[in-house]
Amino acid sequence: MDWKLQSDAKWFGLFGASGGGKTTALELALGWLRPTRGHVQLPSKAVGYGPQDLLLFPNWTVEANLLAPSRAGRKMKPGLLERVVEAFELGPLMGRSAGQLSGGEGRRVTLARAILAASGGGLLVLDEPLSSLDRERRRRVLGLLIELRSEGHCTALIVSHSAADLQVLCDEVQVLEVNDGYSRFGTAGPPVTVLADAGGFENILTGVLTSTHGDSAVCRVLDSNSGVAESGLELTIPGRGLHLEDRVVLGLRADDVLVTLDHPGRVSARNVFRGTVVGVHPFSSYRTLEIEADAEGGVNSRFRTHITEGALDELGIGVGTALYLMFKTRSVEVLAITSQGALPKDRAP
Repeated sequence: MDWKLQSDAKWFGLFGASGGGKTTALELALGWLRPTRGHVQLPSKAVGYGPQDLLLFPNWTVEANLLAPSRAGRKMKPGLLERVVEAFELGPLMGRSAGQLSGGEGRRVTLARAILAASGGGLLVLDEPLSSLDRERRRRVLGLLIELRSEGHCTALIVSHSAADLQVLCDEVQVLEVNDGYSRFGTAGPPVTVLADAGGFENILTGVLTSTHGDSAVCRVLDSNSGVAESGLELTIPGRGLHLEDRVVLGLRADDVLVTLDHPGRVSARNVFRGTVVGVHPFSSYRTLEIEADAEGGVNSRFRTHITEGALDELGIGVGTALYLMFKTRSVEVLAITSQGALPKDRAP
């Protein structure tokens, strides 16, 4: 494995397929493995480590395991324990012995303790942190991580095969490539550009629910800088498990966004918007269009879609072209539910 990394990113991600060596790279970074060449130097900080395996004191209760960092002299931010217990739904487990937990329950406690251990400016190291969680818990825990990142809770190194999680959480991401059984990391960079070719969610939007209709809901997109929701684009999204005024983080793959020069008329897609092309970027053998969708009140949202060069030439699309973009309700994934003031900013290419 060849790995070269020097980064000042507060939250850094390693992305790649399972079995490619991401955990090995993480253990090298922690100093648990010795590299054959080179060296590793991390800031001197308290480390909260959430591995894929359980790392608990089996004879201690869940509560005692969670309080272990404070017993070791690490200061915990006021109110953090309660927030972590709520997000991971650990309340009913607090008095139970860790040795009596199921694998999923133990994994949740391990991750929760890692967050508490990194409290107050430490280093949070997470290995596939959300992979074992069901959809609803995953939304809540990802929302908590977004809040902690926004609050400057800690710095973080996150290993994951989920491009969406890393795009939402990280300032920089590095992709692990495996060729002929040999692992090599590519150059680190902004998540949206690094992960696009790896199938990530190139469109990350944030919004607040304004209404619900059975299995769907209407979400007003927030301004990425101010977090204002008084006006702006309204998307129809999957609404199961959501409630009025929930603040959500949404993922939409660029491949799921279609464009047309003419109004599409009556179509099954619930999301149809007029927009203007503000950028054309190279992407593999395709081109990525960056489109600013029109909305009342001046709060515009940008979307990305991939298009072939042939379609680009045939339609005569370039910067300044007015068109319509559309996508289905089910193409939108609700990635996280989070609190006001903690939403991630969209990262343009």
